[in-house]
Formats: sequence, C-alpha cells, structure tokens
Amino acid sequence: MAELDPLLRLSAGDLATRIRDRDVSPGEVLETHIRRLRQVNPALNAVAEEHFEQAREEAAVQTKILMDKDPAELPPFFGVPFTCKEMLAVRGMKSTAGAVHWREHRADKDASVYHRLRQAGANLLATTNVPELGFWFECENPVYGRTNNPYDPRRTCGGSSGGEGALIGAGASPMGLGSDIGGSIRMPAAFCGVFGHKPSNHLLPLTGHFPFSNEDFRNLRGERYPLTTTGFLSRSARDLAPLLRILKGPDGIDLETRDVNLRQAPRDPSRWRVLVCEDPIFHLSGRAEAPVRASVQKAARLFEQYGARMETFDERFFLRGVELWIDAVKATKDRSFQDLLNPNGPLHVGREIARSLFGRGQYSWPSLLTLLLEKWMVSSDERVGRSLRELARMKREFHRILGDDGLLLCPVHPRTAPRHRATLQGPFDFIGTGIFNALEVPATSIPMGFDDHQLPLAVQAVAAPFQDDLTIAAAEVLESAFGGWSPPSSL
Repeated sequence: MAELDPLLRLSAGDLATRIRDRDVSPGEVLETHIRRLRQVNPALNAVAEEHFEQAREEAAVQTKILMDKDPAELPPFFGVPFTCKEMLAVRGMKSTAGAVHWREHRADKDASVYHRLRQAGANLLATTNVPELGFWFECENPVYGRTNNPYDPRRTCGGSSGGEGALIGAGASPMGLGSDIGGSIRMPAAFCGVFGHKPSNHLLPLTGHFPFSNEDFRNLRGERYPLTTTGFLSRSARDLAPLLRILKGPDGIDLETRDVNLRQAPRDPSRWRVLVCEDPIFHLSGRAEAPVRASVQKAARLFEQYGARMETFDERFFLRGVELWIDAVKATKDRSFQDLLNPNGPLHVGREIARSLFGRGQYSWPSLLTLLLEKWMVSSDERVGRSLRELARMKREFHRILGDDGLLLCPVHPRTAPRHRATLQGPFDFIGTGIFNALEVPATSIPMGFDDHQLPLAVQAVAAPFQDDLTIAAAEVLESAFGGWSPPSSL
C-alpha cells in the first residue's frame, strides 16, 4: 500500500496554518484531497455529489488572495477542503435526503452552518451520502446506494451522517458538517474512527436542514422544535473548538437558536469530576460488548491518573430512554414519516414489503420498518404527556448531577461497526446516543484505538448544557494520549 500523503494526516487547523505560511497552496491541498477521494470512493460510495470544479475555481481565487493579503487577515480555515452531509442545503446542489420522490430536488439557499464555514474560508469538496430521509443508523438509500465502512467494507459506516464518517475516516476530508437526532454524528464518527461533536441543543441553527423551509421556523418553537442538532466531524480533536466558535449562534431564521457565551473548560483534568458508566442499561437495547466497555475503562483510567475526581454513574439511570426519546420525537413532529417518504399519497406498507422481497422495491428496509413502527406504535396524547414530564424530571436530575464540572464517560454504541443490515436486529441500539439529544446536552465521540479485528473503538464524553468545551477538552486530552484517528490500512 502506498504511504498516505502527509497533508492527509494534518488537522484542518494545521492545513490552514501551512496555507497561511505559504508552505502549500490552496490548490495543492485541494488536489491532494480530490485524489484521495477518487481513490477511496469506489470502495466506499460515500459521495452524493462532487463539487470539484467549483472548488478548483475557488482555490485559484484563494491562491491570488494569499499572494496579495496579509496572512493574519485571512479567515481561520482559509483554503481548507471540507465535505457536507447531503441533507444540509448547498445552493444549486441536490438535497434529496436519499428519498426517491425527492430525487430531483435542489436547494435554492445555503444552510446557515454551511454558509458560516464557507465564510471561514473553507472550500467544499462534495456532499455526502445519508440513509433514506436520514432516519437510520446505517447509510443506504434508493438514490445513491449504500456507503461502506473504510475499515471494513462489509460493515456499515453508520448514519445518518454516514458519508461524512466514511470520507473523513478514509483520509479524504479533514472535516465535515453533519446533523444528529439520535446519534447521527456520533455513531458514524465512532464506527469510522474519527471525532464527532453533537453540540448542546439550540446552540447551532438548523436553518437549511432537510425537510425544513425557512418559513417552517416560524412555527418550530418551544416544544415543537426538533431534537435534531447540526454539528460536525473531524479527523482531529483540535478542530472541534474552532468549528464550534464559527458555527454557533442565532441566524435570525431559526428563532430557537441561542446566543450563548460558552464557558471555557479547564484543560487540566485534575479539576474535573469524571463520572463513569461503561455499560448503561436501556429497555429494548443491547448491552455493551467487552471491547466497548474496555474503551470506557481505558479513558477513565487516564483521567484518574491525571488526578480527576472519579465517580460511578448509575447504569440504570436512563432505563426508559427508548420510550422517552420516541415520545419526545413524536411531540415535535409536524409531519409524518409516511408523508415525507411519499408526498404523493399514502403507501401500502405490505405491498411495498412484498415488492422489496422480489427486488422491485422503491424504499429501503429501514424506511419500511419505520413505517410499520409509525403505524403500530401509536402513542396517545396522555402517554406522550407523561413521557415528556418524566423526561423533564430526568433532564433536571441529570443536569444537577453533572453540574458545571462533571464529565460523563460512556459508550457511543454497544458494538463496533456492525455488518451491513445487522442494525435491523438491534433497531433501538441507537439510544446510547439518542438519549442525550432528548436531554439537550453536548456529547462528543472520541476514537480510542482498535479492537482485535482492527475496527475502530470509541468513547462518548457528555457534559451539562452549554458545557461543550468540557467534552471537547476531554477529546483533546484523549487524542494526545492515545493518538486519535489512524487511517485504514485496507484502503
């Protein structure tokens, strides 16, 4: 195997520094990533739509700017390539969410987080694949097909920001934009060996995220506001804090986004309280396997060596997490999954399942399963109300336990990257990440080396609302100690 180009090992921040110092040009950095993307994408199928020609034009303009301008005046990610989840709008590019009835849909505006990253000087390489309507933790749809894991193509890259995880994990992109309603940033990051941060709810605007129009945000207020958060993935923990600073804050459209001055966490772990839960118990979800538990223990031992105050977190605290997450999502929904999947009218689920069995189906198996669950798991308003009250109590207690200095270490997922379609055997195993969307807290997926099969391991760091800098600080410490992302040898 050819040695990976050194530029493909650098963080986005280090690439920006090399460009500002004129060690490399924006064009050289871009072409290096395009070559890598073209090399790996046939095996991954992670790209939804290329943006190469526009990116080359942008890099040429940036090269001229670099020659004429004081480098100190350049924006923080000047000349750095990035990728973007296809469900986040990029004007003029497809925004289909992998759904067959949206196949020709193109965005007429930019998502706010995309616009902010472009204003920070970053240059779009491509948009990336998602599950159908983004509603599964495996990345497959009838528009773009299935995306594979860069460490083992027989396995999933995760979802719904799965294309992002796959390309960043393969070394083809230094950073990317994603979104997360139940682990859609953190699971791809964990399965693909990179860093992924789900910010505190209401910290980054959701404007431009499929299927919401700008007009929708007039009504998406209070309890009707989605659990979805926009966020990001990167090959280095050092890029997480700069990305958060660039992307956070109101945009005047998503009226629930708050203007928060985030508290800077101490970088010395001896000043932290670290709560450890290596195997949380949830109704309907599997238990964490031994390598996953060992990763949490490994991270905890490091912080203990650094002098952190260690505590054990109750493994049954989140027991009813699945039920609470489902009802919290139902309480925010302004349209059904059925209506989004086929805007032209109702589907006969049994007929579509039969069509799929004979290879003539238009919809993915996870979408058909979701339709069945939507049909069968009908919650009364009374039950949803009880769940929301229980969730509110859990939220208050969880926030009280964490305080301003508490960091929870727990698994991202019960297993390493599952084989394709194996996710259907554990449909609620996402809850180890999803519960933190419902609790509205920040959470970061952090790579922790590999298991015996050379599959990436990870740990999840969680803190109280708007204590994002604490989970990011934990990621930086663990990256320094254990090396962070390591490119796959099989590509």
